[in-house]
Amino acid sequence: MSMTRRDFVRQAALASAAAPALAQVPAPVQAKAAVNPLPVRVGMTDWNLGQRGDVTKIALAREIGLDGIQVSLQFPTDGTPSLRDRKTQAAFRRAALENGIQICSLAIGSPGRSRLPLHTNPAAAILLTEAVQVARNLGTNNILLPILGDSHIDMTSQSQVDSFVAMMKEVARYAEKYGVVVGLEDWIPAEDNIRLLDAIGSDYVAVYYDAHNIVSRDARRGRGEDVYAEPKMLGKRIHQIHVKNANMLLSEPGGRVDWPRMAREFYEIGYRGWYVLETPAPTKDILADTRANIEYVKKTFRMPPPPAA
Repeated sequence: MSMTRRDFVRQAALASAAAPALAQVPAPVQAKAAVNPLPVRVGMTDWNLGQRGDVTKIALAREIGLDGIQVSLQFPTDGTPSLRDRKTQAAFRRAALENGIQICSLAIGSPGRSRLPLHTNPAAAILLTEAVQVARNLGTNNILLPILGDSHIDMTSQSQVDSFVAMMKEVARYAEKYGVVVGLEDWIPAEDNIRLLDAIGSDYVAVYYDAHNIVSRDARRGRGEDVYAEPKMLGKRIHQIHVKNANMLLSEPGGRVDWPRMAREFYEIGYRGWYVLETPAPTKDILADTRANIEYVKKTFRMPPPPAA
């Protein structure tokens, strides 16, 4: 039905009269945002699920109730399939999608002499740049690079430090291109980690923090408090975290790390990333033991963490 000019003027006047009243109506009160709405995400290393580089462990991670899995990139010389192969990468991506499990990080190498001797192996830089691309293909932006054992950097050897820094500068350029962060896991003090990272000078090389490793280091040196000061020293340099309690469940007393205290330290520096279990099954029941550890982490590392007792 067409509107006459008189009707239009009358309705416009009514609207104008109502406007001040509407303006006086208070806006709805916004609900206060949660301090941190992010859930605690719990992953686990594939080697603690049974075997490195085994795609079937992704389904096991789902069965247990994990959010993610840390998978291993190995460098076999006998032709054994590994994540260096495109077909294997595709199988891992497919398994992760089918099981609703996120590949939270890519771990480089294996323990002991199977690790890359970074300061003596000229192929290390090439293999690391390859690892960056593998991580990107798997859909993760985090690499765990252990500089332990044969790969340990002697911080008193300037030549080792210089060669490592030079290599990591080149790796960092490649990592930035693919949006992948290489996290260094080591036993060296926070001050030395900062020294290395400052020399490398890239946000794409960070720290993969393992408090249990650090406590073990401090115990050997007769120092026990350093570990709780290190998160604040390292701050945003911490990119991902391992959680473990030697051969015990995380909830068992007598462990080397006060995890509730450590959880508060991580929260205070703004860490909101993955907590990756590197835990065994002390009762030999991997489902029950890992579920207990998941429950412990989700309770202890909730954001904000529970108040100190």
